[in-house]
Amino acid sequence: MSFGWAVDALVVFGGLSGWAAAYFSWREWQNTKKKIAMLTDAGAAAEVLPAWYTSRMMTDHWTFGLLTEAGQMVVIKRITALSDDGRWIDVELAENDELDWLPKDYPADFVFAVGPERTSASLQISKIVAAVDLMNS
Repeated sequence: MSFGWAVDALVVFGGLSGWAAAYFSWREWQNTKKKIAMLTDAGAAAEVLPAWYTSRMMTDHWTFGLLTEAGQMVVIKRITALSDDGRWIDVELAENDELDWLPKDYPADFVFAVGPERTSASLQISKIVAAVDLMNS
């Protein structure tokens, strides 16, 4: 009895499996090569996320609030960068002790930096429902 056909079938199956594995590995490598760029120029950021506050919050050093869908008010000094895919912003958080004048009865929980050397944060833009000025001149 000859098993030549079985050996041939195994060789073909092994070859196809190898090519399929190589193809899927190449696709995953292509996905990992993609990087998210962070835009630090206010003009370029406004092109990705055309909102009134983007360019203003990137150029002014002020006190802004970003209200999240969970009802928390993230208190920031400015936006430092925006991802080129429009999903993330990097912000400079305000410190709690410098903002004692904020209303205590405000219907949101305030989120501040934990300390002077820990003011950087990244926020997912889809979770922000409002942007407001928290300070006037």
